[in-house]
Amino acid sequence: MGNDKTITLIDGYREVGEVELICAFKITGHNEKYIIYTKNEKDKDGNTIIYSGKVINMGNKQFIENVNDGEEWEKLKEIMKTMAKYSLEGENDV
Repeated sequence: MGNDKTITLIDGYREVGEVELICAFKITGHNEKYIIYTKNEKDKDGNTIIYSGKVINMGNKQFIENVNDGEEWEKLKEIMKTMAKYSLEGENDV
């Protein structure tokens, strides 16, 4: 997607691979950090698939935890939809 910020995902002791970090942020009202990233995969319509998660700190390491339901997930989905909307609007101006 072009921002050239990569992070490495590790599942246990097995490296899963590098992904492109789209953004990292906090949601007002939640004392948590979140990230949105991509593996640069495309869906059947050619759209880039994005992933999100909550950043959990344990010792000197950071882990990504899924956000599956509830108010927290609804807010995260709203943020991703807004980002997609403005991203598409920006493409129309090019």
